[in-house]
Amino acid sequence: MQSTNYAYVNGRFVPESEATVSIFDRGFLYGDGVFETMRVYSGRIFRLHNHLRRLRNGLKVLQIGLRITEEDLRATLLQLIERNNVKDGMARIYITRGSSGSGAKGQAPWEPTVAATARQRVYPSVDLRVIISLIRLDADSRLAGIKSANRVLYEMAQHEARNAGVTDALLLNKAAHVVELTTSNLFVVKNGDLFTAPLSDGPLPGITRDLVLTLAAQLGTPAYEMSFGTEIFSDADEVFATNSLMEIEPVFEVDGAKFREHHITMRLQNAYREFVVEELRQS
Repeated sequence: MQSTNYAYVNGRFVPESEATVSIFDRGFLYGDGVFETMRVYSGRIFRLHNHLRRLRNGLKVLQIGLRITEEDLRATLLQLIERNNVKDGMARIYITRGSSGSGAKGQAPWEPTVAATARQRVYPSVDLRVIISLIRLDADSRLAGIKSANRVLYEMAQHEARNAGVTDALLLNKAAHVVELTTSNLFVVKNGDLFTAPLSDGPLPGITRDLVLTLAAQLGTPAYEMSFGTEIFSDADEVFATNSLMEIEPVFEVDGAKFREHHITMRLQNAYREFVVEELRQS
């Protein structure tokens, strides 16, 4: 069945089936762009300002100039959600350097491509079981920490997971430190304490990751951003993953190590959902 939703492309709202960009767009050719994927609750985007701030930081790193203001982006996304009657679901914005000639150097100045979608969607619990990917991330890369459109390493890791018959893959950096899953940040609970990779090890500065650290402090759960290797999973008590769409989800297995109890994870899940309701109520 063909979608009746609208998409936004370079200043126009068009039916999704008619939404197109040039085959010479640098996002298509080289992954030269950034994106954000956001959760919609009751027709509103949670922590939209945080997402747009991270988007702007990514554009700055890639040196993509954008004349559209944050307020214009906000208005566009909210209008798209209203047009598509999205009550609970997701919104996504994708910005590239724009079109050029077919060569790698192209020609400047470019006019950035701005595209966005919004869809109704439900989020059932996921049976998260992961392997350790053979892919190694470069924590010193300038792309570390931004939501670059170039996701090929993460796609390769996802293929590893599919081929192994599990849900996802855990990526390490070149120092063999745990970094993140392919689309989410990772937390480990050990002896009542919470551990996650520091940003210096290369994980995305997740919007949900940041909030979980705040909520852990409020709940009196010690939380540490520190480097650790895969040996932590041999005697960890709980493991969970976070991103804006799935919120907080328990991980049941990491490379054969199984985790059946998720008491602290559940406390954080409840606190997170209460926080979402309260923040949206006040906005």
